[in-house]
Amino acid sequence: MLTHGNLSIYDYLKKQVNRYGGKAFLYYEDQVISYSNMLERANQMAAWLKQQGINKGDVIAVMIKNQPFFYDVWFGCAAIGAIMLPINTASTPRELEYFLEHSESKGVFYDNDLINVNHKEVMKKLNLSYYRENNKELCNEISLYSKENHNDPVDSMDVCSICYTSGTTSKPKGVLITHENYLYAGHSSVLYQQLTSEDRYLIFLPLFHVNSQYYTSMAMLTVGGSIILLERFSANTFWDTVSKYNPTVSSFVATIIKILLRLPKHPYENQHNIRQIGYGLFVNKNDIEEFQERFDIKLFQWYGMTESITTNITTPLYEEMPVDPNTGILSIGKPGLGQEVKIIDENGDQCDFNQVGEIVIKSPSLMKGYYKNKLETDKTLKNGWLYTGDYGYMNEEGFIWFVDRNKDLIKRAGENISSVEIENQLYDHPDILHCAVIGEPDEIREEKVVAYIQTENDHLSENDIIEFCKERLSEFKIPEKIHFVEDFPRTSIGKIQKHLLRTK
Repeated sequence: MLTHGNLSIYDYLKKQVNRYGGKAFLYYEDQVISYSNMLERANQMAAWLKQQGINKGDVIAVMIKNQPFFYDVWFGCAAIGAIMLPINTASTPRELEYFLEHSESKGVFYDNDLINVNHKEVMKKLNLSYYRENNKELCNEISLYSKENHNDPVDSMDVCSICYTSGTTSKPKGVLITHENYLYAGHSSVLYQQLTSEDRYLIFLPLFHVNSQYYTSMAMLTVGGSIILLERFSANTFWDTVSKYNPTVSSFVATIIKILLRLPKHPYENQHNIRQIGYGLFVNKNDIEEFQERFDIKLFQWYGMTESITTNITTPLYEEMPVDPNTGILSIGKPGLGQEVKIIDENGDQCDFNQVGEIVIKSPSLMKGYYKNKLETDKTLKNGWLYTGDYGYMNEEGFIWFVDRNKDLIKRAGENISSVEIENQLYDHPDILHCAVIGEPDEIREEKVVAYIQTENDHLSENDIIEFCKERLSEFKIPEKIHFVEDFPRTSIGKIQKHLLRTK
């Protein structure tokens, strides 16, 4: 479905230059890149790519840290109909080889400090048109190319990028994202975040992740706002950075909320203009309330996937997040404008209110499919509905609660146990910094409940935690085994990788 005409994201950048040409599109360190500058940089990148023999439909990989060059590649590819492949900066040589081979990439840009000799060997042996280090020499080379606009035939339904999923249970799947998908994500994000051209979005989550593409970068492009880009999050300098750049909105993950709450009071923490911050992963209700009260910043949750393009479920900014009285867990919100959300049972029938089932989504803009994987595409997209693999329930007001990923539900003696519910209670313990609950095989009860705990209290014992849980959880939900860990394996946006805990 075409919801925004037949524009590419490059066309939209050209359109915004006519209105906001001299305005800052991007702040990065001491650089200020205007909308006009951004278009010129994209044009030069596009001209350079053409010189390398890159054509419409060719895939260009980029494995770099957060920096303006990412946008150069993104919009430069879009100008000529090439397809950008953002690669996780922590990818191993084997992962890099899979991404490049599976996507049939023609070229790669990389930061030298992210790779080793084995990465380079992978790039050498593949049939690439080029593989170039992102450095001053390359930037100077590209800057010699023409700044003139390009008029290549690029359709809004053409693929703009391929983003690979994490691949926890199988090989990563390449999600095909069109220009229309990106613009829809931008426009819908503007609506549910109530953004204006005066907003300045603080972005430090990795640009290779769709969070920083869909909900933030595209939102600022479509509304004519400004991006404040950081290479990474730094707890020690966070409030100084806020004071320097004066952002109005940002996007967080759970770990950052917890980190900021544990910092000593900063002189700038109440002298800012941040009115709201969206987050996408589970955060305990007490942490939410403490954060909002301490920093005077509204926190609101959103739910979306790489495949679903926008945030399909979100907390309306004018409403308070309700709490399930039985579990103490906050709702993740209501279906967004134009989004249909159903909870279905194993037979595909719609569940009753408050009955747990799979969350399925119908939206004006879903992924085009998985690259070279029709089988998985047909499993995920059925009759216009996206099957998320996530479980939840909806109440009579239309608020939705996330229960668990299907693969993370613990099946114990005929009961389906939500790991999220147990984690929610554990986070109320003052000495627990982070935790993860999984199911491990059990000969008698199918699975047993196991908790992994990170704490700074050396005296916290397994028995302390079990006694704490007895006051809050039904007996069959209480962890049978406790493991203390120094840290957790995490994804690029801070989500604990439970599948790696299961392999220990």
